[in-house]
Amino acid sequence: MTDIIQDYFINPIVEKSGYNIINTLIYAIIAILVAFLIYRKFKKHFTKELIIYTIPFILLGSTVRVITDATESGINWKEYTFYWLFGPFLESGIYDYGFLTVTPGIYVLVGSIAIISLYISIKLKRPMIYPLIGLILAVPHVILVLSMLKEFTYLTIILTFTLLFAIMAHLLLKRYSLNGIIPRFAVLAHILDGVSSFVAIEIFNRFSPLCVQQGICYFGQHVIERFLSEIITYGTVIYLFAKIAFAVFASYIIEKEAGNENERYFLYLLIIIFGLAPGLRNLLRIALGV
Repeated sequence: MTDIIQDYFINPIVEKSGYNIINTLIYAIIAILVAFLIYRKFKKHFTKELIIYTIPFILLGSTVRVITDATESGINWKEYTFYWLFGPFLESGIYDYGFLTVTPGIYVLVGSIAIISLYISIKLKRPMIYPLIGLILAVPHVILVLSMLKEFTYLTIILTFTLLFAIMAHLLLKRYSLNGIIPRFAVLAHILDGVSSFVAIEIFNRFSPLCVQQGICYFGQHVIERFLSEIITYGTVIYLFAKIAFAVFASYIIEKEAGNENERYFLYLLIIIFGLAPGLRNLLRIALGV
């Protein structure tokens, strides 16, 4: 048992080798169980507004992850504009590569902060406390990351492809009478994740001097994504379309089968989190060139 834990759970984090079939299945089972418990506890509070209020926490997780990527790359923080403000935190070691700053630990950390914040806001009957805590924590990280952007070409490519696929997805959702902003947001989150993976692996790795000359390259973190990119040229195109198909199909099922509004928005929130969080991390990491 100790060897299994070491080989399939600890080593992938230490060696930065990404997911494998075993840890993917176990993490998925744990995530489903935790999601079920969260839904039971906060069922009546899952609304369209809560989805919007949760975005700052998603931004928090993604930007902290990118700062960890930058720290791990050996970046010289003193060269950046806001070092005078964030320097003590950046040099403190809290963003160093470790369980709580990479997946799955960062989901545990940020998820715990979000749940505690939601609980406090409910107990105090002040719903705006929840997003306010998220904003207070996220905004400094967002400012720092945005001040470090430098790979604007790849940032533009990702955003352009994301927009084009979002327009096509909108028409597809409209074709199946899926109305409203939330289904579109859910699909957009997975489009961003798929597009950013495609651009990183198939375009950045082939043409960026950072990869070709300096060896700063990207690989698929997820089992299916990595498998497709390794066995097929431009295999991440398949991964991209699979992500879009999944999000559209899931949205259709949610709209047709969800028992009530709270269940519908809870399921959408899960889909958005697991698409937008890695998608933003990919986008920002490429834009920083780390």
